[in-house]
Amino acid sequence: MLSESGIRQLFERRYVPANCHLLGDSGYPCKPWLLTPYLQPRQGPQLNYNRAHKTTRAVVERGIGQLKRRFHVLHGEVRLRPEKVSKLIIACAILHNICKVRQIAEPLEDGDEDEDGDNDEDGGMLTEQVLRMGMVFDPPGYPE
Repeated sequence: MLSESGIRQLFERRYVPANCHLLGDSGYPCKPWLLTPYLQPRQGPQLNYNRAHKTTRAVVERGIGQLKRRFHVLHGEVRLRPEKVSKLIIACAILHNICKVRQIAEPLEDGDEDEDGDNDEDGGMLTEQVLRMGMVFDPPGYPE
């Protein structure tokens, strides 16, 4: 996926600032802009690096999980052009942040108890609620 994406080209052509990096798993080759874990780390700095890498990736993966729980459209294959997918993901992230600021709870996962007693069977309820607040917009400076 990365090999086919435009982001790889941006990093390789150095259009991205030098202090910006992507985190990858051990299936990717390590590059100056793509940080991957050591396969057999030695005690000391390499092991410390792997721990920091793992912790940071876990934060990113939890964030992705939160978006997927809140917006079902992100669960499987999204059949849109890449330009549309990026806008969709940005919109979901913005809406998610608005929900967090307004303390709108995440939807329950299958098997979780509904603690507030509401019977919200419609998984799109949260999205509708946020959309009704009129909070859908393009991020400033984002190309059409």
